[in-house]
Amino acid sequence: MLLFVTTYGHSYTVRSLLERTFGAETPACQVTTYDGLFQASSTLQATHIFADIERLYDWELALAGELYHAIREAGLPCVNDPARVMIRYELLRNLHAAGINPFTAYRAEEHPRPNRFPVFVRYEKDHLRPVSDLLSDQAALDAELFALRERGTPLRGLIVIEFASEPIAPGVWRKFGTFRVGDAVLVDHAVAEDRWLVKDGKVGLATDAMFEEERAAVISNRFAEELRSAFKIAGIEWGRADHATFAGREIVYEVNTNPDIAPLTQQRSHIRDETLRFARERMAQQFWRMDFGNGALVPLPPSERLLKYRRCNSGLGLPSIRP
Repeated sequence: MLLFVTTYGHSYTVRSLLERTFGAETPACQVTTYDGLFQASSTLQATHIFADIERLYDWELALAGELYHAIREAGLPCVNDPARVMIRYELLRNLHAAGINPFTAYRAEEHPRPNRFPVFVRYEKDHLRPVSDLLSDQAALDAELFALRERGTPLRGLIVIEFASEPIAPGVWRKFGTFRVGDAVLVDHAVAEDRWLVKDGKVGLATDAMFEEERAAVISNRFAEELRSAFKIAGIEWGRADHATFAGREIVYEVNTNPDIAPLTQQRSHIRDETLRFARERMAQQFWRMDFGNGALVPLPPSERLLKYRRCNSGLGLPSIRP
């Protein structure tokens, strides 16, 4: 069994695994929340996948780190040590230092002076769109940070990121999504949009040639070795890296520890249908390698900090784990 642990309201990401719409046979899967597991006196005999780490508050992260070690001491395998996983700012700084990325990030409240422009401003801990467009120079950045505060937006939690992207064709930008699933690094899919900020993809933009290139990259697992070092630096054993080719090398924009695994649905191209079906079957094989236990309840002795948390939150009716 696989047990995914997410923040409250974000379990939809693994719904396809629970509802058997993933597109390939997988082990039994369940999902719980950090709040529920913090309150639980037992957990399930399963591989615990700590997801959504970038959404945890600092105090939740400390509890999650203790919980991770408590579950491991109970003899259960765990994925993504909260004490080691890097989220966006720390990750981008370290990928730059390692020579993987030519760009880096800065804390907005430190009023940075980036080495290269343009830049943009975004929240560190969410997966929404940036709060600014591209800012061409230092004066534009200073004005944007001033305006954000004037509008009532604190700078704490915002980061400034140096821009690095290039189109693959006139008016077309593309990024790949590559997963770390336990020991495996799996190139999964590509999406394209008609602007530099590529997020969900624009329907109808990709050509047959682009679908063929996506299929070749996925089946050959083209970027796996390049991305493995990035996942290792990040300390992430479950997640999806968003990356693209820039100046002849693969660069990494972020690693999401709670990636949305949408149901497998028919695409407008039979080429892409084959690609996504292949990717799902390959990922399912790795899920089976991670499979552990039968879902029976296992006692979970709490740490002193977890006990204090429970005393503070007693009577709130937070959800607990269910077999």
